Amino acid sequence: MRREGYIIEEIIEYSNMSEAFDSVLRGTGRKRSRQGRFLLAHREKIIAELTASIADGSFRLGGYHEREIEEYGKKRILQILSMKDRIAVFAIMNVVDRHLQKRYIRTTGASIKRRGTHDLMNCIRTDLQKDPEGTLYAYKFDIRRFYDNARQDFVMWCFRRVFKDERLLVLLERFVKLLPEGISFGLRSSQGAGNLLLSVFLDHYLKDKYGVRYYYRYCDDGLVLGKTKAELWKIRDVIHRQMGKIDLEIKPNERVFPVEEGIDFLGYVIRPDYVRLRKRIKQKFARKMHEVKSRKRRRELIASFYGMTKHADCNKLFKKLTGKEMRSFKDLNVAYKPEDGKKRFPGVVVSIRELVNLPIVVKDFETGIKTEQGEDRCIVAIEVNGEAKKFFTNSEEMKNILAQVKEMPDGFPFETTIKTETFGKGRTKYVFT
Repeated sequence: MRREGYIIEEIIEYSNMSEAFDSVLRGTGRKRSRQGRFLLAHREKIIAELTASIADGSFRLGGYHEREIEEYGKKRILQILSMKDRIAVFAIMNVVDRHLQKRYIRTTGASIKRRGTHDLMNCIRTDLQKDPEGTLYAYKFDIRRFYDNARQDFVMWCFRRVFKDERLLVLLERFVKLLPEGISFGLRSSQGAGNLLLSVFLDHYLKDKYGVRYYYRYCDDGLVLGKTKAELWKIRDVIHRQMGKIDLEIKPNERVFPVEEGIDFLGYVIRPDYVRLRKRIKQKFARKMHEVKSRKRRRELIASFYGMTKHADCNKLFKKLTGKEMRSFKDLNVAYKPEDGKKRFPGVVVSIRELVNLPIVVKDFETGIKTEQGEDRCIVAIEVNGEAKKFFTNSEEMKNILAQVKEMPDGFPFETTIKTETFGKGRTKYVFT
């Protein structure tokens, strides 16, 4: 791919800067804090200042304080910036990440919009079910202290392969070199930097040069599926060589094992025919439920646990630990009821011209819709080759026919084809036939 330029111009657009401001100051706690109150009182001035400093490349981070957290049994040090600095970093990385995302392979899922643990788990489950013979064994690995050991010069080399905007590269280098060594664990830019580094030196290397078909990565955790153990041990050697090139090391707890043992990955134990929750997560939730007495906190814990268990085959476990039945959404028999009383139809909006001479199924309609073309438009819900779509029309003839069909006991759905007819001085209208 060619290097990309004019990124700064996208970053300093008011809509992007405003989105960054709102995202950083989301939540009552942040808004009520001393910093939050000041920023909200001077919103437009702050946005203008940050826009100017980003535009000329003079923006610099104003320092940070550190906070220790525990995550999955590991102690990590977070670097916490001021809210004003975080707005600028968010605005820059919001655009940078959008450009980087199209360079990532499909089966990587950490800190990428619309991709996450559940999306990546679905990819693994789909591959296990589609090709059981080619996914009999698994190789699982983890990079040792990835953020602490990532080389800053390699990260910047990767950024320079993607972007040619010098002002942007200067800003990114200031983010990457916030610490004397490694890349910051708490900085918004570090997620994109880490993903890009492994994308260049590992993901595309395995996919493009070695043609590894079943490879998945979530941040610094990786998984490869294969037909034989020998095949996976060869891939393991390739991964070690590639990580050695950028001075990173694979943890010694790596292993090759049969898939039917269960793949402990992404917080779940994944098998070809079912998925369970990781044992440590179950135990931690059970202990918290035993210790916590507050009703409000217990409801929060149950809601969080439900968010994990609903993606696995854990109905009995959920009932055992919470005393509640896990119900499917469709069993609740509820639907969105808009305040305006208008119906909402699924599917993409298409032009009526695209539907001419195509067999369609008309499912429903709604009148009195306001659009850019005018008031009192009619939206028609249809199905084309089994796919839900919809179109707008202002044809009095179509509205009249749809109203008549609505009065019939079994009028909807009905099959039809849209044709064009010429009338007047070369004018065209669309009709049901």
